Amino acid sequence: MEFNEMKMIWDSQNQEPLYAMNEAALHGVVQRRSQEWERCLARCFVVEITLGLACGLLMLVCAVALAFGDQAWLASFSWVRVTVSPWDSLALFLAGGIWFYYSAYMYLARHRQLRREELFESTLRGAIERALAQTEFQVTTARNIVWWGLLPVWVASTLWVLTLLHLAAKPAWTYPFMAIVIITALVVVIVGKRRSITDRFQPRQAELEALRAKLADPQL
Repeated sequence: MEFNEMKMIWDSQNQEPLYAMNEAALHGVVQRRSQEWERCLARCFVVEITLGLACGLLMLVCAVALAFGDQAWLASFSWVRVTVSPWDSLALFLAGGIWFYYSAYMYLARHRQLRREELFESTLRGAIERALAQTEFQVTTARNIVWWGLLPVWVASTLWVLTLLHLAAKPAWTYPFMAIVIITALVVVIVGKRRSITDRFQPRQAELEALRAKLADPQL
């Protein structure tokens, strides 16, 4: 939100009441910036949902192949160096289910937010409240996704990697090495989510709240 731009429009009134022209200009700024945020948010959710579906489908296909594929056919793959056990297919079924859950979680969260945004009026104040609701949704999602999204996905990724290592008969030292890689990736993503809250969402939230307060009391 370009709050300085909105403040310049507001201050051009020189302590006079807010006229319709300036309110329309402010409304246009709020709408334009909100639409930019909305497009970015929509792209992020499309990527996350598609990723969940793609990974879930990949692991489901692999699980079915391991569970019902002919052992001789499976052994024909050069990287499969051990006999496939039911635990291998079970791990991939579980991993695939977790990825599908993640995709559904993101879709439902996005759907609920879009339904909430429909309740706001098509006015300046309604646009500000809608933008605030959008920002609060992003903050809440960035916080909750750590427990309801990233950790389950981390479990799914761990099951996937462990299964591949087992089938490829990799040496024991590769297991802790891959564990460190997966944990590091998880930490990096969590830190990125936290920084997005403090660096992007909270400043925008503060600007919107300041504008809302200014509308409520023009003397501020």
